[in-house]
Amino acid sequence: MPLEILKILNGRNLKEYTLNPHPSLNIIYGDNGVGKTTILESVYLLLRSRTFRSSKYKNFINQDENSCTVFARFSSNNVSNSFGSFSLGIKRSKDFAQPILHLNSKKINSLSTITHLVVLGLITPESFNLLDAGPAVRRKFIDWGVFHVEPKFLSDWRSYKKILSSRNSLLSKYSKSYRNLNKITKEQTNNLDCWVPQLVILNNKLNDYRRKQIDLIKPFFYEYLNKFSEGLSDDIILTYYQGWNKDLSYEEFLIAKLKEDLLSGFTRYGTHRSELRIQYKKNLARDILSRGQKKIVIICLILAQFRFLIDLDESREHNLLLLDDIDSELDSNNLRIFFDILKTFKAQILVTTTNSSKYEFLDEELHLMFHIE
Repeated sequence: MPLEILKILNGRNLKEYTLNPHPSLNIIYGDNGVGKTTILESVYLLLRSRTFRSSKYKNFINQDENSCTVFARFSSNNVSNSFGSFSLGIKRSKDFAQPILHLNSKKINSLSTITHLVVLGLITPESFNLLDAGPAVRRKFIDWGVFHVEPKFLSDWRSYKKILSSRNSLLSKYSKSYRNLNKITKEQTNNLDCWVPQLVILNNKLNDYRRKQIDLIKPFFYEYLNKFSEGLSDDIILTYYQGWNKDLSYEEFLIAKLKEDLLSGFTRYGTHRSELRIQYKKNLARDILSRGQKKIVIICLILAQFRFLIDLDESREHNLLLLDDIDSELDSNNLRIFFDILKTFKAQILVTTTNSSKYEFLDEELHLMFHIE
């Protein structure tokens, strides 16, 4: 099950570092700026080929070096599983955009191979923007779960965006003349109509994927939320907005809204505008909840999705949860509740903190402490 060894070379200020983590829980503590978060970033880089702190992976490479390397070995007791035990390596260079990936010393080209070997969860201070951010952030959250369930999701989503872009190009091209003349030609109408059947088919498939994903994580979400606050769990409602009026089919809605699309110059409705809506007593939760309550809701959402992904394949042994400075976001009581929930997870956990004393309530035999200086 566990990440057995992690080696980092030239990751930010960690020129060379090796970690031999506990199979269950690991508390990584030290002052700010010593490299605690870099350890979590290294794991994320290894499994996602990018970091979670910056969109520019080059910022992760030590400023005095040209490349960085991360290596890990995952162990297993299941000898029948060909990928029960395996090693992973990644090298990223400032001069070469593509990562160099190795699985069991063999070079691989597909990141999806790694993605399906390890379920990775992440909670950082930036995670707590999930409620206040725009719909695209919550849509991306949904899609991460869908990606693991629906093999065709990624190709369907790419095809949808390609067709949407083609329709939008025509709408943009025709919009100026439409605004001036208040009409378009039959040829222009036919050109727009030719994209509708494909757009509708893909839209409906993606819509079904996303709606199903929210329905699947809901039970876990309410279970965890109830542990933090029974009152809050009674009043929080998760709903899925599909991106257009639910009383009409998407094809009917496109026809009805063609004039609006022409005036705007783009397709205003569809699954590209879908999102997870989080309400509190029929109001948007972000407008009503306190900062502390928002954090609890977001934590429960992320844990619910992580738990769902773990349960998807019980034969998969490797599940990693990265928690960056989580104790700064929770008071002592909620921190205990949080770790009581984590005890039920079949996962290895890496936690960073500046104050190790906050974790004195944990069983000493079930975790390791690592001091970074």
